[in-house]
Amino acid sequence: MALYRDPRDKRVFVPKKGGGVVLNFGHPVAWAILILTTIIPLAIVAAVTIGVLT
Repeated sequence: MALYRDPRDKRVFVPKKGGGVVLNFGHPVAWAILILTTIIPLAIVAAVTIGVLT
């Protein structure tokens, strides 16, 4: 699946033709949403898991 990336489009959430929405990765807010909701929580879970297992 290709990422939607159009810096001229000012919308962060862009509707898909089949329903739902997709992030516009041409907008900096979309990257902040991705980092804050996916990457940071994943890093926290990994750090806690490693800490518990050692």
